Amino acid sequence: MRARMAGPVRERVTDADRRHFDFVQTLLRISDELTEEETANVKLFCLHLIPEGQSEQLKRAVDVFQKLIKLDKIDQENLDFLKEILERIGRQDLIQNVLRSFQPPGREIPENPELQPGTSQQGADAEGNATSNTYVVVNGQVRMIQETLDRLRNHIATLSGTRRSQVKFRGYKKHKSILVHFSIPRENTAVLRHMADHADPRLVYMGVKSLQIDAEVPIKVQQGAPMYDIKKQLPVDDIEMGCSTRTKHQRAPQSWTRLSALNLFSDALPLHLQAAASLEYQGFSYSLVRALVQKDRLREHQMRQAIQNLRNAEVDSNTLRQKAEVDSNTIMTLRSKLNITENRLKEAIETIAVLEEKLQQAQEYAEKATKQVTAHVTEYKGEKPPGDWPQEYRGEKPPGGWPQEYRGEKPSGGWPQEYRGEKSPGGSSAHVEKSDTATQKHLAGPVYTTGGPGDVGDKLGGDLTVQEEDKRSARQDSGIGREDVLGSEAPMQERHTAGIEVTASEDMDQRVITFGGGGSKPGKFYFPRGVVVSPSNEIFVADKNNRRVQVHSTEGVYLRHFPTVVPGKGDKDMEPYDVCMDGNGTLWVVGRGGTAEHVVQYSTDGTAMAGFDLKMIGYSRGIAVNMRTNHILVTDASNIEVHVFRPDSSLVRTVRHPRGEMIRPGYITVDGEGNILVSDWDSNFVYVYDEFGKFLFQFGGEGSGEGQLKYPRGICTDSSGHILVADSDNRRVQIFTRHGEFVRTVRTGSRPEGLAVGPEGQLVVTNHSDHTVTVYPNY
Repeated sequence: MRARMAGPVRERVTDADRRHFDFVQTLLRISDELTEEETANVKLFCLHLIPEGQSEQLKRAVDVFQKLIKLDKIDQENLDFLKEILERIGRQDLIQNVLRSFQPPGREIPENPELQPGTSQQGADAEGNATSNTYVVVNGQVRMIQETLDRLRNHIATLSGTRRSQVKFRGYKKHKSILVHFSIPRENTAVLRHMADHADPRLVYMGVKSLQIDAEVPIKVQQGAPMYDIKKQLPVDDIEMGCSTRTKHQRAPQSWTRLSALNLFSDALPLHLQAAASLEYQGFSYSLVRALVQKDRLREHQMRQAIQNLRNAEVDSNTLRQKAEVDSNTIMTLRSKLNITENRLKEAIETIAVLEEKLQQAQEYAEKATKQVTAHVTEYKGEKPPGDWPQEYRGEKPPGGWPQEYRGEKPSGGWPQEYRGEKSPGGSSAHVEKSDTATQKHLAGPVYTTGGPGDVGDKLGGDLTVQEEDKRSARQDSGIGREDVLGSEAPMQERHTAGIEVTASEDMDQRVITFGGGGSKPGKFYFPRGVVVSPSNEIFVADKNNRRVQVHSTEGVYLRHFPTVVPGKGDKDMEPYDVCMDGNGTLWVVGRGGTAEHVVQYSTDGTAMAGFDLKMIGYSRGIAVNMRTNHILVTDASNIEVHVFRPDSSLVRTVRHPRGEMIRPGYITVDGEGNILVSDWDSNFVYVYDEFGKFLFQFGGEGSGEGQLKYPRGICTDSSGHILVADSDNRRVQIFTRHGEFVRTVRTGSRPEGLAVGPEGQLVVTNHSDHTVTVYPNY
């Protein structure tokens, strides 16, 4: 048999079919979202189109929408009627989330290459009014997208004096220009015809080259510059007075030109257009109209400039006020450091005095011991010692009589072993060794050292935010001391060796560095929480219960620390919860004081620059900076929301979950696209919003499997757009794609708290319960 040649494969599902499916799916989504009361309100608004008997048979809102499609009230390209009803019943969220997503920006309208002007028949709309076919040739358009079509339809409706819903789009065709087909009420075509005959500047501004109504002859719209035959220009005084000085040499302009700098469809321009129309018939040149517009524009510019000057003056005053507060805070910090230095100097002087006294005592004792040894040596040589022989050597009876052993009497308790010829226990040198030991202890003497109050034996309580710990297993309090040190730096001999532990990790190509440990001395931590890494590889850690921020290198070397002082007249300092860095290299720290919670801006050396107060809540907060807008984002687990502030403390917006599924927002971060990522330690999810607070998606869920979370804490992103989450109770860090898809896991062995990624790809993790910080060179 002869093989049959395969013909071209016809596409079974076309783009038009998919567009229809999306349209139907949009109507179904809106119908499912409406309540019974809202569905009844929709029927009430459509009562003039759908009789009451028929509307009662329509049980769902989608049945009403199907009826409106048959009545030509809504279609795929015109959903204005449905949008109007949703606005009136108060469901703007459906317009925002459903209708707009059906018409994404930049969507190109399919072309009708068979469109020919003048071939369509006249018709009527749903109300029985006669309509005419209007063909508009638009210059300069390369492609027809939905936004361009909507703008063109709005302009046609405005110029013809009709409603936008009565202007129906029928198709378009591309060539060097674009031919667009509309149908509008016949009674409104006379206005368009008159404007095209006189080359109305609004049509010119739209780029309309020609206009054809039904089968009439197309009307060309003049696009060139106006042609004047003017011998004399109007003086400035004539413009100021608004009077006419037309001479016989002046003529009216033969055509209009484009006013590219004006929005001819705003509400403020009809006055100029009316003036232009009247001046044309009086013989004024078009330059007079342009001068009037420029004069109004200059006046408006001067008013805006004056307003801007007032705002700049207000900003300058606020800046001076903030600088004054920063200077006062700096002076306060320096005064505190000076007091600490003076106290240390006094302690050092007292210690030196004590040591000098002990040294003098030791010297005196040494001299005395030397004299005694010399006297004994002299006695054994048979030489007369200084001051004559003792009484017992001179045969003289000492005061009180001779001792028992000299009188031949047995002492009470018997003779000692050495007198009986027996060896004493431990050898004959026991007394000598005991005497030598006592002598050495006395010669050494006690050495007194200074120490901070509470260096030994101070037992501190747990974290104040006990509400967050209710979901976790019980933890034991740590016996950690606390030292009140402000702004000190580690000695040089301690910088390279203080408490750094280097271990090999199976998951890493390089060694893992862990440093810190419980305590209040420099380099030690007491409940470390948030962390950030600067572009210069400095690690800033929020040392919560020590009320300070500590700075280490990525090798774990302690560099410095500074107290988290609070500017203003209220709290002096605060317990820092979280820390982040803005694009200018300054730190933003959120924490709790005695009377309120605070957001404070610090320089990297610890100088308080600015800040503002927050309401006290029962939960810890997270903080992040949007590098694109310089906005400050702070979580509020009590009110279940995220606050977005400007650096001057003014509130930009509040972000909430649309369905209330976010329960306890904890830590927060912002990725490179401005999206907001929030970890929720109660619901065990991560919620993602866009820059304007619109909810996008969520991922996670309670569990221990891949991609599941259990008490998630810190969160950050890396240069590849990956999302890193501290999966605290699962003792790991999980890595996801920017869309929330699981990638891999990094085992930590302890409960991770805060996360940060350094400029060279280092992963830095704070361990809240172990009071340590760990650096993973690769992850």
